[in-house]
Amino acid sequence: MPENAVAVPREHPTSAGIAIWRCCANLSDVSPYPAFAGPHWRGLRFHLARTEDGRGQEPDEVGLIRYWPELSSNAADSLPLETSRFRPGSPLVRAAGLYGSTPYCYTITVRNDQPGEGRVSFTSESVYYGKHVPLQLPDTLSESKRISFFFRTAPGTAEATIQFNKIPEGSLIEIKDPHLREASEEEFTEAWREWRSRYPERDLTARPNDGEQLQRFISLLQDPPRGVDELLVYGIGSSYTNMLGNGERLVQWVREHFPNAPRIVYKKHVGSAVAYDFTRGWMRQLVLGEKPDLVILYSEGTGKDLEKLLKDFRRHSAADVIVASLHLRERAKENTPATVNNTQWQEVRAIAEKYGCEWVDNRVEHAAYLTGHGKPIEWLLKDAVHQSDHGALVINENIVRHIVPRTVPPRALVKTLPEKTTAYRVDLYGERSSRGKVSAVRINDQSADTCPAFVTTVIGPGPKNKKPARGSAADRSPHLVRLGDPDTIIPQNWTIKMTSDTGDFELIGSVTGQDGGGNNSEDVTSDSGQVTVPTALWRRRVNPDGTHANLKGDVFTWTVKRSTVGEVDFSGKDGEPFRVTLGYQLPQTPIQIEVDPPEEGEGRILGYELIQPALP
Repeated sequence: MPENAVAVPREHPTSAGIAIWRCCANLSDVSPYPAFAGPHWRGLRFHLARTEDGRGQEPDEVGLIRYWPELSSNAADSLPLETSRFRPGSPLVRAAGLYGSTPYCYTITVRNDQPGEGRVSFTSESVYYGKHVPLQLPDTLSESKRISFFFRTAPGTAEATIQFNKIPEGSLIEIKDPHLREASEEEFTEAWREWRSRYPERDLTARPNDGEQLQRFISLLQDPPRGVDELLVYGIGSSYTNMLGNGERLVQWVREHFPNAPRIVYKKHVGSAVAYDFTRGWMRQLVLGEKPDLVILYSEGTGKDLEKLLKDFRRHSAADVIVASLHLRERAKENTPATVNNTQWQEVRAIAEKYGCEWVDNRVEHAAYLTGHGKPIEWLLKDAVHQSDHGALVINENIVRHIVPRTVPPRALVKTLPEKTTAYRVDLYGERSSRGKVSAVRINDQSADTCPAFVTTVIGPGPKNKKPARGSAADRSPHLVRLGDPDTIIPQNWTIKMTSDTGDFELIGSVTGQDGGGNNSEDVTSDSGQVTVPTALWRRRVNPDGTHANLKGDVFTWTVKRSTVGEVDFSGKDGEPFRVTLGYQLPQTPIQIEVDPPEEGEGRILGYELIQPALP
């Protein structure tokens, strides 16, 4: 990075993603796609992004901004762009064939006389939140400038739409020559480091107990088995979780401290003012089925509700869990030992430690940071409760500093499957071959893809559901559906359809068909017994004025999927390592699993991992 690189500061807007721009001098001085030198920008505006379908009534992702007075040339060919709706005053491009969780650089020529804004929107079936990254245009003082934006795509991204908003009548804006390319992790890291340099340095030296309850995750970072090329981290909670970002600090931290680590994929699922009482629904309904390696809980709640969440999740997953106390908000009024060490968070800590979670004393460290700099609570906030970019950075660093290299027990693979196992998850590690074929998998002498083991997807509101005045339609919905006797379950798509404005609904399976119904004021089990909709986890079903939040015609959908595979495909590049989960959410009673070994030269089984949940 040039010594005179400058970061453009701002006060309070909060980032939940990174979009960075760079600018150059007048176009007459540069080649078609260079980087460039330019003046400080003036009059920058920022906004809090909201999704068009009402899901993100709280800020989703707001970009960070910087520029370099001098940058090297960038003459790489652009990825194919669909530009039929690209207009100088309202430009829109679409790009297909993108990769998820990957940094990209979008460059345009801009001439305007006031700041502007836009966003990148991702098409992804893998995430519900985190699909938008706002872009901020600087004022070019009516001169043509070449501006580059750096952003990271959402997990599972296949396509992206990039557009800028129209500006007021009479204002000048001309945008042309769009160019998109994949950026390197080194570029993104350099940009992130420059942004980080805006804030005070911190001593994040590892402490003796850091990572004590993260041994499985740390072992995967330090010594990943062959075939493990990515690790999944899930952030679950409220807008406080949302405003921690999309895992940027975590990704950079891992790159700095674990150079051999697999790629980190960060997902989040959030809701307006949601606490542990309802996040426990998501943990079972959504997170469990995605087989996370690490879960980060950052939201409000009580020790009692956290215990309900952890008691269930830890008995069905080996994932490590981080629980962090919330930062100080204006309601605390002052930063004192009494407001920092209140009873609520002492109770939460006790439960987190009881269930083997990594406790992050964020509230204490957040308060100490304020005290160390002689600043009031408001210094790290963007409003009365939500953290600013600076505040989010402090919180993220309080969390990630627990993920440190340390001596952990080796993760052993077994060469052959035992006669019986009670593991809840069984993974096969193997090598592919250009001559590889498909091997059958059996559980208790039956094809494994008939085993009664299942997971669910998140319950999503229909696009035409009633939109609340504040918050999201997803906040006014069932957060959990319990499964019945595994032997009765049929994998299929399910729909709850409201039949009145007073909580009545019917249950419809894509295979089973009409399957009963009831009223959301009580637990309702389908006629077939396959699913139960608990009233306690139907969030905000009744409004404060007594009316019902969900109206006739509103629908909610989810999928029940089998979590076993009936075969393993060994075909591929010679010697390429891979991992496949043979069974997940297995019954934890003794079962026999068998895999037909490939013939010589048709692939190879390296071993198996038999995984037990964190708690029996």
